[in-house]
Amino acid sequence: MTASPESLCLACGLCCNGVLFKDVELREGDDAGRLESLGLPLERLKKKIRFPQPCSGLCADNRCRIYADRPVRCRQFECALLKEFIAGRVEKRAALRIIRTAQARARKVQRLLAELGDSDTALALNLRFRRTKRRVESGPLDEDTADQFARLTLAVHDLNLLLRNAFF
Repeated sequence: MTASPESLCLACGLCCNGVLFKDVELREGDDAGRLESLGLPLERLKKKIRFPQPCSGLCADNRCRIYADRPVRCRQFECALLKEFIAGRVEKRAALRIIRTAQARARKVQRLLAELGDSDTALALNLRFRRTKRRVESGPLDEDTADQFARLTLAVHDLNLLLRNAFF
């Protein structure tokens, strides 16, 4: 039985949960009013409209509660891992292993951020790291905080390497 591309997406969710992206910009053809009525918090910046990640349409099982009305970018996006899977260059088991590794690395970053006082899960992971970095570097640093921040920085680096190599 051939695995469907959707099976990988439903096992992953990294493009919607704030790990891969900090926001998604709307494109021509997107109905901003409809998306807002479905619960997407839109930000209007001059000529651009975007919504922040993690996406409020993402459910716990990695399903999209607004799937039928999702924005154009969401409809068109395929990560590099999905493209490799569709092309037959990566088997499902290997792809799922990469996804689980990325998810574990993201959880480690989230745990370390929480240990340093940032538990804002409504903000994309890279924004949380940058905010924590600014806060930690702006004041006096005790040895424990410096050690925690060093572990966080390495964890973010490990996650970003995997994301760059497998998903972008």
